[in-house]
Amino acid sequence: MEMKSILSLGGRLKKLLAKAEEEAQGITSEAQGKADQMVNAAKEESEKRLVKAQYRTDLDEFLVDAEEKANQEAKKVEKEYDKRAQEIKTFHVDKIREAAGMVIEEVLQK
Repeated sequence: MEMKSILSLGGRLKKLLAKAEEEAQGITSEAQGKADQMVNAAKEESEKRLVKAQYRTDLDEFLVDAEEKANQEAKKVEKEYDKRAQEIKTFHVDKIREAAGMVIEEVLQK
């Protein structure tokens, strides 16, 4: 009887892990999509500024400023993406630990 309980818990653990992986994949995809949108928006803004800068007399100064801002924005996006990726990585570990704890509690109770 105890073996069936352990096997049942193992099955539930596999389902929990599969669900956690699915959620993590969804979060990763969402974060990647948002990062892509932000990068595209920054590129578009940069291109618009470039067109406007071509009509300005002090083109070199403007380009340096725009490039600096674009680099700062890119760094922000990269940091946000890295942060989300780290959250996803730790999410997996926490779910595994939680599931393992549930299995141990179930086994020790019986």
